[in-house]
Amino acid sequence: MKYEYSGRTDIGLEREVNQDSLGVANPKWGSIFIVADGFGHKEGGEFASNATVDIFLKKFTEQEPLSIKQFILDTFEEVNNHIYFNKVSQFDNSMMGCTAVIIITQGDEAHIAHIGDSRAYLIRDDEISKLTKDHSYVQKLIDKGELLPEKAKFHPKRHVLRKALGSHRVVSPDYVTFEILPNDKFILCSDGVWGFLPKKLLLEDVLNTEIGKATLDVIEHVKKNMGSDNITVQIISFI
Repeated sequence: MKYEYSGRTDIGLEREVNQDSLGVANPKWGSIFIVADGFGHKEGGEFASNATVDIFLKKFTEQEPLSIKQFILDTFEEVNNHIYFNKVSQFDNSMMGCTAVIIITQGDEAHIAHIGDSRAYLIRDDEISKLTKDHSYVQKLIDKGELLPEKAKFHPKRHVLRKALGSHRVVSPDYVTFEILPNDKFILCSDGVWGFLPKKLLLEDVLNTEIGKATLDVIEHVKKNMGSDNITVQIISFI
């Protein structure tokens, strides 16, 4: 299916370096879109997110995968090993790593995988739905019924991740597939977007606006809401 695309990243209001990365590639066998959000050690977090994007794009464009799911799982493992090795060898075993969310499209099928709290959303029939579940401490509390979703953003451990690339020797991303329908819009973003922009406003920014302007509007509105983190968003709008 044909689509329009826009992706942007911004350092935000308070950070000294942008540890977010994003990428897109379109070989003849499909399209890949990725957002990665580094954390921890300043240079190490930036390294982790850049490496994640670079490795995924390089491997996807080199050769058509026999299985998209297996490609995603294998590449997440390779990326995790790469970050973990460099964390020990180059960054003195500092606390560092990154989250990532990926969409690979082939025909009318979208393959979505993520680890951490970078998110994917779908806008369909003028409604927005979250396609990923955060690998975070507060999400675990929500799942157990110990925390209301609307109180999660105020929890003192809201930034604590249960899974991330580079944190452990073994990585286990979530993976799902969705049928793509005409006029579907997929959004990938780091927590610097969804943590400061309510879902309703994200929908308003994207729904009835040319997507190049929509990505600018998202970043502008996050900043108006005093977004203190790096800000990264991708929009894929199918025709």
